[in-house]
Amino acid sequence: MWTDSFLIVALLVGLVGFFYSNLGLGGGQLYVPIMDLFFVSLVMKEIVPLSLCFAFVTMASATYSHSRKGLVDFRLGPLLAAGGLIGVAMGVMFTTTVDERMVKIGFAALLLIVATKMLRDMYKAKRGSAPSSMEKDSVRKIAGFGVSVLTGFLVGSFGIGGGVISVPLIIYVFRFETRKAIGTSALVGAILTPAAFVAYALREGVTIHYDLALTLTPIIFVMALVGSTWGLQKLKTRAVRTIFTGGVYLAAAEMIYSLLTS
Repeated sequence: MWTDSFLIVALLVGLVGFFYSNLGLGGGQLYVPIMDLFFVSLVMKEIVPLSLCFAFVTMASATYSHSRKGLVDFRLGPLLAAGGLIGVAMGVMFTTTVDERMVKIGFAALLLIVATKMLRDMYKAKRGSAPSSMEKDSVRKIAGFGVSVLTGFLVGSFGIGGGVISVPLIIYVFRFETRKAIGTSALVGAILTPAAFVAYALREGVTIHYDLALTLTPIIFVMALVGSTWGLQKLKTRAVRTIFTGGVYLAAAEMIYSLLTS
C-alpha cells in the first residue's frame, strides 16, 4: 500500500479536509476524483464508501469546531438528516446498480453544476444581492424535506457530504447566517455519511477497502480539525471558495478525461 500513489493521495485528501471543513462540505467533490485518478484499480462503488469515511470525519470535525462557537443548530440538523436518510437509500441503490459510466457522467455533471453555482453565488454576493426567504412555515417544511432528500441522494450516490445542497437550503429557507449554516450543514453530513457507509457495507457485491479507510481517515480527521479551528479564526470563507471552485472544475475535467479514455 505504501506506494508513491498512496502518499500523493494522502497529501491531497489531507489538504482537501483542511480547507473543506471551513465550507460545510464533506470534500467528496475532490476525494472521489483524486482516488479515481491515482487508485486506478478501484471502481466507483469501491471509491464512494471510502469518500464517505473521509467526508464523515471532515463534517464531524467541522461540527465540533463550529459547535464550540455556538454555530450549530442541534434541533434543525437532525430533522434535515431524517429526511436525508430516504435519499441515502436511493443514492446507494443508484451507484451499486447503474453502469459505472453513468455514475461517472452523473458525478461529472454534479461537479460542473457545483462549481458554476459557487461562482454565481460569489458574483451575487459581490453585487450585494440578499438571499431570498420563504415566509410560510409550511412552505419551509416542504422545501426543507425535499432538499434534504436530495442531499441524502447525493451523499449516498457520490460519497459527498451534501453541503453543496444543505448550506444554501439553510441560508435561503431558514435564514441562517453563513457560518451557522455551515456548522449545521456539517452536522447533517456527519449523520448521513456513516448511514450511507453502512448501507454500502451491507450491500452485496460491494468491496470495502478497510485498509485504505483506516489509514487515510485519521489523516483527514486531524487535518480537518486543525483546518476548521484555524479557519474560524483566520480564514475568509470567500477566499477558500474561490480556490476550491477552481479545484472542483479541475476535478470535473479529470472525471471527464477518465470517461473519454476508459
